[in-house]
Amino acid sequence: MIRSILVPLDGSEFGEHALPMALNIARRAEAVVHLVHVHQIVPPTSVAGVAVMDAIDLHLRQDEMAYLADVMRRIAEAKPVMVKTALLEGEVVPSIKEYADANEIDLVVMSTHGRGAFSRFWLGSVADELVSELKQPVILIRPEEGKPDLRKEIDLRTILVPSDGHVSSEMVLDPATDLAKLFGSTIDLLRVVKPVLRPAYTPGGFFEGVLTNQELEEIRAAQEKLENRAKIYLDEVRNELEEEGLQAETHVVVNEEPAKGITAQAKQRHADLIAMETHARRGLSRLFLGSVADKIVRGGVAPVLLHHTVK
Repeated sequence: MIRSILVPLDGSEFGEHALPMALNIARRAEAVVHLVHVHQIVPPTSVAGVAVMDAIDLHLRQDEMAYLADVMRRIAEAKPVMVKTALLEGEVVPSIKEYADANEIDLVVMSTHGRGAFSRFWLGSVADELVSELKQPVILIRPEEGKPDLRKEIDLRTILVPSDGHVSSEMVLDPATDLAKLFGSTIDLLRVVKPVLRPAYTPGGFFEGVLTNQELEEIRAAQEKLENRAKIYLDEVRNELEEEGLQAETHVVVNEEPAKGITAQAKQRHADLIAMETHARRGLSRLFLGSVADKIVRGGVAPVLLHHTVK
């Protein structure tokens, strides 16, 4: 159940692109949206006995509080959602984590990986670290240019859930099904299996004319076995979801690169959200670089729900 949603903001328009998703979820779940900004404390100093930096720090605080109040006002004009604001202090990630735990936050929604002027703000640089530190699931939204439309209606009709066949990858189903129940979504269960033999391994990039008929038949049989095993696994998960009254479909695709397989399926199915379990320990930038999850997040095909269990 989603009762509280946290949206970290850094004062940029890019950061606010997480708001439409958060507001739509909150309205359906009757949840409270927590808007937080982390104040970067200006070290105290003085010039000729005058506390110059103290005055600057106070001015920044006032501007940041005014910003949060303005966002809250704009939300009130756009959506009937309960909103709370908080100006935090300290290091960004520990401050947000402490707030999320203290306020029993169920879901975090935030923008990530901006362009242009967005690089000057802290939000994009800490999104990956937050994913690894928070016990709460995080929805990452790739921002667009300009101000977000806070009145925009978002409908999660299809939630794509890739699985690697391990039980741990099913843990993301908990937050994914919470959202599916709110939106009446179809959950697309996906398994990407690699080809038994890459065509590139053979001269000319193809099998025929290089392998014997018997060898080709053995490869086809092995491939079919892999795909059937994947389908049986997904069918079992689908049956469990359907017992909960959820709509679910299963898909098995063959691709040498899992990220490409997931991306292609997301485009084909017009997925509104991709939900993935991660094994993050130190953040996307360190663990996911070049990995499946990182490629999906950076690809920007759809918002990505990432979840992992903090040990």
